[in-house]
Amino acid sequence: MMNKQTIIDLLTKNYFSFINYINDLTTQELLFHEQQKWTAGQQLQHIVLCVKPLVQVFSMDKSMIAQNFGIADKPGRSYDVLLSEYLEKLNEGGKAPDRFVPENVLAEQRTVLSEYLGQLINLLCSKIENFSEEDLDQLCIPHPLLGKLTLREMLCNAIYHVEHHGNQVKQNLDR
Repeated sequence: MMNKQTIIDLLTKNYFSFINYINDLTTQELLFHEQQKWTAGQQLQHIVLCVKPLVQVFSMDKSMIAQNFGIADKPGRSYDVLLSEYLEKLNEGGKAPDRFVPENVLAEQRTVLSEYLGQLINLLCSKIENFSEEDLDQLCIPHPLLGKLTLREMLCNAIYHVEHHGNQVKQNLDR
């Protein structure tokens, strides 16, 4: 299991790598898409839409998280097991719920979205500091594809999630 500091380090590394990658794209690359695939700008907005609720949850009082979402009734899964289950759900056709589907993103929105995502990640990482290792393993929240996850599992998923969408951008651009 990843400890809290490793989670914070990987969240910071992966999200800021994604932000830097998106910011280095040309305007043409940012707006390019094929068929029904999202543009790089839409991928950025999707990531923002997914991180905002995490910040909200980690800003809540721990007792409210337990009351609203519950306590774990089994040990948390490892990063590798969780990743395998997530990829399986995607392969079965799992899609983002409407509230996480981005709208069209204009080139002019890139800077604001990138800066906002950076602020959200910094805030999330500072909020995580207020939770003990035990809290991360006991408190639960719902994931749209994976169901009830511990906070640690959700953060592990977030570490991979941004990497997954960065890879989608690269594949879409043939990079």
